[in-house]
Amino acid sequence: MSRQKRVLVVDDSKSARLVLRRMLEKHDLIVDTVESATEALEYLIVNRPDAIFMDHMMPGMDGFEAVRAIKGNPQTATIPVMMYTSKAGDLYLGQARALGAVGVLPKTVAPAELYESLKRIGLVSERRSIEESGSADEEYASERLEDLRSQDFLDIPVVTAATGDTRTDEDAPVEIQLRRMLDEQRVEIRKDLLLGLDTIARQSREKIDHLLDEKIEALRQEIPPPVRPSIFPTVLLIVLLFISLAWNFSSRRPGPDAALSRTADPAAASTVADTTTEHEDTGNPEPRNDATGPANALWQSVAWALNQDMNYAWDEIALDGTRMQTITRLLYQLANNNFSGKLVLETHVGEFCLQGDPEQGFEPAAGGAPLDKCSAIMNPVQPTRSPSTHQSLAFANMIASSPWLQDGAIEVEITAAPRSEPLVPYPPREPTTTAAEWNRAAAANNRVLVRLVPQ
Repeated sequence: MSRQKRVLVVDDSKSARLVLRRMLEKHDLIVDTVESATEALEYLIVNRPDAIFMDHMMPGMDGFEAVRAIKGNPQTATIPVMMYTSKAGDLYLGQARALGAVGVLPKTVAPAELYESLKRIGLVSERRSIEESGSADEEYASERLEDLRSQDFLDIPVVTAATGDTRTDEDAPVEIQLRRMLDEQRVEIRKDLLLGLDTIARQSREKIDHLLDEKIEALRQEIPPPVRPSIFPTVLLIVLLFISLAWNFSSRRPGPDAALSRTADPAAASTVADTTTEHEDTGNPEPRNDATGPANALWQSVAWALNQDMNYAWDEIALDGTRMQTITRLLYQLANNNFSGKLVLETHVGEFCLQGDPEQGFEPAAGGAPLDKCSAIMNPVQPTRSPSTHQSLAFANMIASSPWLQDGAIEVEITAAPRSEPLVPYPPREPTTTAAEWNRAAAANNRVLVRLVPQ
């Protein structure tokens, strides 16, 4: 049976903590809560949760400062942090990711959206049925009402009969009966409003997602897509690693000197030893089998094969998707062939000609638009050079839990190349340069380079 996972909720609002805790507990999670960033850091001294849900606006240390402190501590840097706040927008998401947060959840998060976020973090594995999801939505709305009532957000007077009063509702005064009916109606109306707002929000989100998908698909027609993944790098990798295994085996076979040393004639072995010494004394020794040179050449060939297929689209993170799958296969092959050394992943980020703004979001400019009409030349998905913004949560979890990295023989190093040194030069920044020409070079620079450094 797998270990039950634990999460930490950090929020100064008691009702917000209660709502999120109940939603998380439905996914069989152990939930601990604290009401300030300072208490969260004290909690992490002796506890290691599987994820942290962090509010932004809190008295004293705010959520961003807490994330910076958590990511700056090697003992807690690998814990996924999800911002749980009312703030939104691409600019806020970029700021959160730049500090090391994996994403942003709204305070009015729907159960389905929370489930998808938990699935990305690796806290849940199986999706609930449609019936269970629907019932959870209703239960969630009811619980929020209970939470609000428990915090006196709803000033609903509840009239109860005094102790020992055995009168039925029919026997109660008309005023009391009427107030009870009104109280019941207010609770039902509030519940209906919450359910209605959830439904409207979900429908609006689906509509917006559909419109965004159409726009993104139209833009992808204008930008040259990256080379589709092929099996060539994987096949070549397997062949080269097989050659490496054979070479290591042959290099360990005893040479002619060793054979002579085991003969019955000790004089023959002595002659060989004298001959070797004589070569060394004259300054012209016999060539020796140096394992470093061929091994390095072989690993460079493996890295070259992988680098043929490591481009990614403008709206993707460098270390995610097919690149993560390729690196996972590479780690498996390296471990099986007893590779010992460093796997260096160097991320290169293209700067695209974009239209839009931080609030509404960006999209690549039309191909024929002149370069000076771009709203910005940047990469909105990876806004900074920090390596943490160039890898997805799934990739970070893979590196942290990979069984092929546990013995320490293989070390993974992630570096971000400076954007002032692009792999492919950009066209000149002149009014005659079009967005299509610029974005073609930017797409070529959206790339991950792999380097193998054996010990």
